[in-house]
Amino acid sequence: MKTLLAVGYGNIAQAILVKNPFITKHYELLIAGRETQKAQDFISLHSLKARILETQCDKQGRYEIDCEGKDLLLCTKPKGMESFVFKGKARCVYSVLAGVSVEKIQSYIESTYIVRAMPNIAAHSKLSATAFYYTQNASTSQCILHKEVIPFIESFGSAVQVDSESLIESSIAPSGSGIAFLALVAESLIDAGVLEGLTYAQSVALVKQCFVGFSAELAHRNPSELKYAISSPGGTTIRGINALEQSGVRGAFINAAHIAAQYAKDCIAHNKTKEPKSHTLQSQKLKH
Repeated sequence: MKTLLAVGYGNIAQAILVKNPFITKHYELLIAGRETQKAQDFISLHSLKARILETQCDKQGRYEIDCEGKDLLLCTKPKGMESFVFKGKARCVYSVLAGVSVEKIQSYIESTYIVRAMPNIAAHSKLSATAFYYTQNASTSQCILHKEVIPFIESFGSAVQVDSESLIESSIAPSGSGIAFLALVAESLIDAGVLEGLTYAQSVALVKQCFVGFSAELAHRNPSELKYAISSPGGTTIRGINALEQSGVRGAFINAAHIAAQYAKDCIAHNKTKEPKSHTLQSQKLKH
């Protein structure tokens, strides 16, 4: 059985690792972080079948992590990575760190394969839409891709492979930040129901089911088809859509998604101008 070492025990680690039978079946799970008690609490709280990887602190106050022969899941905050020194050669690295390039990871961790992935919060429900980029640097890379990488990512949702690393940051626009934008839509529709006389509970129930139905319909219809299937000529829905268009809602969403993705791209560009210290990730706040 392979070993999966998760570095970090925050929200994204929880979303990927908890209630994930694929990981339970295929991996011995280890958790590493700066605070052993928090790692232990994470394991206990979520009833994970996992052990804590004991780390040694060097003279610079950095924690040494033995990654020899292991698969790594990097799910700490990018800035937090500067607290670690990675020893040995990892088998594969899965990184969900926004704004940290493959090149940057390679300068700190020696690994046969590196995968950058951008899951969203729906990984909690194992329904994440996850764009991923895979470094293909060996003749067996396609075999590893289909037998290991894709099944790993699909264990917490759907996997969409991109052929350019820059598109990982681009995926923040439709997917990574998308659920937060849809949450704003949901809040607005709930408030609209209350404005029209429904109770808050009634409006919440209707909006939740509306999103469930929308997801099911979107699986086999494109958005334009859905819009016109609902919009009768001169009817109620098309009048509401007209009001939204006059308010510039489409452009507002596109611009918001662009800003989110661009910030991650700026992080990549910023990091390329910084020389890493020995085996530590550097992450500083951008000055804009």
